[in-house]
Amino acid sequence: MSKQTEDTFYEIHQEVEQKGLRKKFDKQLKKMSNQDKHNNKTACERWEYALIRIKE
Repeated sequence: MSKQTEDTFYEIHQEVEQKGLRKKFDKQLKKMSNQDKHNNKTACERWEYALIRIKE
């Protein structure tokens, strides 16, 4: 895992925890796990996408 990927995970985790979005975030990730269009994304890309979706 690259330093940039690690930093991205950390930043997303911090934002989710600070804003109290853990349940929404986990629900979005679970929903995405059943969608074929997300199968080829990296874990980091899925986290970024999930964060964007729950902030809308």
